Amino acid sequence: MATTEQGVSSRLAPILDEVARQLSRHGVKEGAASGAEASLRVTIEDNVRRVVQVYWTPFEVNVPGQSVGLHLEVAEPRVHWAEAYLSPDFQNWAFFFHERPTDGEIQLAHHREFATPSEAIEGFFDLASWYVLLATDKTWEGVAYELGPGVEWSEERKRVSGASTSAAVQESLKKSTILWMRWRDDGREHTMPVWFLYDSKAQLIYVLSGEREQTLPGAARMRECDVILRWKGNNARVAEIPASVRVIPPGDEWDAIAERVAEKRLNIPGVPEDTARRWRDECDLLELTLRT
Repeated sequence: MATTEQGVSSRLAPILDEVARQLSRHGVKEGAASGAEASLRVTIEDNVRRVVQVYWTPFEVNVPGQSVGLHLEVAEPRVHWAEAYLSPDFQNWAFFFHERPTDGEIQLAHHREFATPSEAIEGFFDLASWYVLLATDKTWEGVAYELGPGVEWSEERKRVSGASTSAAVQESLKKSTILWMRWRDDGREHTMPVWFLYDSKAQLIYVLSGEREQTLPGAARMRECDVILRWKGNNARVAEIPASVRVIPPGDEWDAIAERVAEKRLNIPGVPEDTARRWRDECDLLELTLRT
């Protein structure tokens, strides 16, 4: 049954927000299924009842009420698809199917139950990478997502899912002194504003952790994060972009970059070389590469 954004339970909104973030992290762009190697539909489902064959035994899944559905399909060279049903109130499920090369019959390759929508969304993307995309020699870059009836993608979700323009991102990085980072460490999610240095020529972002006004939990272990950019002055969000993180090792590279960071850092007494030298024993220096 088609619904509007206003008609969809507000309890589904966080699920759609997390779907948008995962689309961004995996580089999935909106587009028509006809022009893509694979398609991913985001839908609103009502009272899901799914019966599948697990070996020789029928297995029934019921998700009462409204839920968010994810449907990934690859048609060539053989049919592979995945589906997930995401609910804030009931168990969440993901199923992965493929066409047997011997006789063309469709069979269940894997299924999994998840306690929370967030776990299910992350699990769906991870497992679909293996059971659907790798199995057909495809990648997420070749997938286009479409929105089903009733899924009205808000401007915020468009920005989160990577629909912002490169020009706006570049302008924000050049004019802002603060960006927001979101990352996970030791099972916990952290979100905080950080001051940074942007190298526009190399398109790299440098963030220092350990300086008395800026310490990022687990910085030395960080390998990826989300970068949230906002317009300076009005705090409106420009984009939310996944980034790879490299911890710069001690040495000449660390010293040279730390001095550049110190030059930009406001309200620090002394010369940049002395500041960088003090930071060397106290701080981690992170290099962020946006995955746009």
